[in-house]
Amino acid sequence: MKHRLTRRSFLALSAASAGVALSSRWLEPAIAQLTDESRFAVQVGDVTKNRAIIWTRGDRNSHFAVEISISPNFSGKTRIVKGGQLTSGTDYTGKIDLGGLHPDTPYYYRTLLQEQGIAGRGSFQTAPSHDQNSSVRFVWAADMAGQGWGRNPELKITAFDGEVIQGGYVVFDVMRKFSPDFAVFCGDMIYADNPISPTQEIPSEVGGGIWINEPAKDFVAITLDGFRANWKYNLGDEKFRRFLSETPIYVEWDDHEVTNNWYPGEILPAGDPYNELSADILAEPAEQSLFEYNPIRGENIFRKFRHGKHLELFLLDERSFRDPNPQNSDPNGIEMLGQEQFEWLKRSLSNSSATWKVIATHDPFTIVTGGETDRDAWSQNDPAVLGREGQLRDLLKFIKDRNIKNVVSITADVHFAAAIKCDPEQAVFQEFNPFWEFVIGPINAGAFGPGQLDPSFGPEYKFVRGPGASNLPVNLPPPNLQFFGSMEIDGRTAELTACIHSITGEVVYKKVLIPDDSPGDAGDDQENDNREEDDREGDD
Repeated sequence: MKHRLTRRSFLALSAASAGVALSSRWLEPAIAQLTDESRFAVQVGDVTKNRAIIWTRGDRNSHFAVEISISPNFSGKTRIVKGGQLTSGTDYTGKIDLGGLHPDTPYYYRTLLQEQGIAGRGSFQTAPSHDQNSSVRFVWAADMAGQGWGRNPELKITAFDGEVIQGGYVVFDVMRKFSPDFAVFCGDMIYADNPISPTQEIPSEVGGGIWINEPAKDFVAITLDGFRANWKYNLGDEKFRRFLSETPIYVEWDDHEVTNNWYPGEILPAGDPYNELSADILAEPAEQSLFEYNPIRGENIFRKFRHGKHLELFLLDERSFRDPNPQNSDPNGIEMLGQEQFEWLKRSLSNSSATWKVIATHDPFTIVTGGETDRDAWSQNDPAVLGREGQLRDLLKFIKDRNIKNVVSITADVHFAAAIKCDPEQAVFQEFNPFWEFVIGPINAGAFGPGQLDPSFGPEYKFVRGPGASNLPVNLPPPNLQFFGSMEIDGRTAELTACIHSITGEVVYKKVLIPDDSPGDAGDDQENDNREEDDREGDD
């Protein structure tokens, strides 16, 4: 079952974890010291062909509304949609689900707070209709403010076009240059379990010196206010706020929105800060803050979105329904998605008429993560199909049996970049179609890896880049080995181009996939070169 805070579990929290609450009083001053620059921020998300979620935040009790127009100057006819009231109960956040929009149309919006005027403004474009042969471009990102590498005013990069960008989350000014139709955030967009100290030493192998965090964040989140403060920490960055105001987002979560490698039913370690607290109890305020601070429609993290004739995006929730990590070598198989989500995913893939089905899986299908007794993703570094791989096996066989074509996955979590091809001819289990998995991250956190591949489904690194591949130590700070991804589908040919970019926007790897039953490779994989030829491969 998905973790939901009932009155019984709340009373259990009050009784069983009173020591946690008492020992955590020191957190409140640290939270209060954070400069709250997230007031009056705006976001847009979960955009469809005729709907969009507009999010805003104020600083006091206030009624709010959204004014929307097809004119950037709000000239001519505009539409005002009233929302509810911003209150302390939601940390003065609020969102409005706009309906009645036209497909494939640019809109401009501004949020209005009673007696305070315009709180923020932005723009977005609705998705094309399902029958439109429209081109679409999106980016995906993950792993932000982890391992103590936070908002550094001295961080400086030179973007691919020559512009020098300095201070804070520089990657968002780079991603803006690609004018994406939307962005997918694949989890770990906060590190609720990682403090961010005022300074941190930079490894000598990448130049040495002292990393500066302004502001710092010297606490681990346990309370609702603590989790909210992590989202506000990120929203304090001007570059991030600007990106969110004009780029629709689709949001998942992963472990660090709660705590490292957590699973339902887990009892967290003894001692500060968790004191044997149940992960289910900790996940409740974490999930509440996720929904408060992101433009998510409804109550589920797993959901799907269509963009024109050629793309359908499937977002997964691989945290809420999983069985315990220590059971991930069970030969009888364990849950990763839960049966409701698993049936939804199979049904949705089967019913999709989109040319490409892109699965956003915040935990990689093929890369081994966690320790031997804490395998956190799908795999466990054993050739046999074990644990959560049983559900992945069933999904891949379903896709093959139902002749569902052109399925690719995008993922993150592991803090290195990779392009992985899974080939049944190289696999232990062989009843599936070849598929690609594209891996990115981090965007502003420690760089790690690369990790091992589990052989069950025949994966092979076609491209991989991380500290270990360059004889460097792990936990490297930005701008070292930081990566985001982009995908573009050509509306005329339906070809899908997947790119992995460094933090500067440079394309370090590109793969062009031809849909349906087209022939195979038309060239070599491209890595760090400037050739104009595309690398093409048919996707069965």
